[in-house]
Amino acid sequence: MNIRHWLPSPQKLSDAVQLRASGFTETSMRQSLGMVFILGLLAGFLPFLVNWELAASAGTALPLARLGAQASLLQQTPLNYIVTLFNPVHLGELFQLIAGLPQPLPGWLAAFISALGEWVNWPLRWLTLWIVYGALVMVCNSVLGAKCRLQPFFAATGFASAPLLLIGLSPIPCFGRICSVVGVIWALVVYTRANEEVTRLPRLRSLAAVLLPLLFVLIVTLSAIALFALFVFLFAASI
Repeated sequence: MNIRHWLPSPQKLSDAVQLRASGFTETSMRQSLGMVFILGLLAGFLPFLVNWELAASAGTALPLARLGAQASLLQQTPLNYIVTLFNPVHLGELFQLIAGLPQPLPGWLAAFISALGEWVNWPLRWLTLWIVYGALVMVCNSVLGAKCRLQPFFAATGFASAPLLLIGLSPIPCFGRICSVVGVIWALVVYTRANEEVTRLPRLRSLAAVLLPLLFVLIVTLSAIALFALFVFLFAASI
């Protein structure tokens, strides 16, 4: 198997992150797929080590270790409506109890397997985001008058995953959060530039096509949160 069939050249990657037009041409969708997968693995490596250490120190699987780690924080959270429905102190004690339950695997092995599974999920989540978000952007492109085939579009927009490598530094206190924000903004800029190149839309229309799906997701999320808050309020009032 020739790796060049699954990954773009380093020069193409360098040109794309520098927003050069030459970086978004002569790349296949298969190469972008391989690139998104590999970059997702690389970005998830440091979080994998941190998750493994967290789970190993607790001697349990990663989800249970996270429950135990969050228990003390939950006990200190002053949320009035949640306090009305559930006692945070009791929930914290429950989480700590669940984390300490016996398990069939040795603690170190359960920690490694669960952390490894979380790591493998990084590229899978990136691939899902790349495809689903790209489909929404393509719909917006069509509405705005662009005509572009799927393969060139996904081949070009896959380069937006390169700046997202900075998200892999998120476990580092403070600095990691700054890098994550920079990575997301940079990725949106690269995505917009790639969309502009393959659709030939004016820059503002290309930007609108990229941002409209994000706005839609934001509205849906806020609506769901508002409905949930209303449900909690009405439920608490009826008690």
